[in-house]
Amino acid sequence: MASANKQHKRAQRAKTKAKQNRAKRTAPTSELELDPNDSRIDFESVDLTELFVKMRDAEKTSLQAMCTVFLSDPLLELVYEQEGDEGATDFILAALIEYRNWSTEADEAAALEWIESEAFRNDYMAASQALFSNQG
Repeated sequence: MASANKQHKRAQRAKTKAKQNRAKRTAPTSELELDPNDSRIDFESVDLTELFVKMRDAEKTSLQAMCTVFLSDPLLELVYEQEGDEGATDFILAALIEYRNWSTEADEAAALEWIESEAFRNDYMAASQALFSNQG
């Protein structure tokens, strides 16, 4: 488990990134500068609605089930391969903030509070460990 200071820094980066993502999604497409030769996925413009629906449905069962759906989505592997550890962490936090906002209309502060809660962290770790042990 990362230190509280490191978690706070990650949360702040994710909060900033989520705010930037929202601004980019609401900006006209002509303003976005995309390299047509870049084969990388633009994760900032990926529509996560389908994943969010699956997560919301799983959350009706349990928070751990929701975390399992999120962590087992193939998009996270792509993010990790393309962005590395820090980029993947930022994406995960931003995606979870966006999910919480989408599913409950919580503001960013409330979403971060939810992500940092002991219940969420415990279920997230349990889901992660279960997925890891199933892969081994």
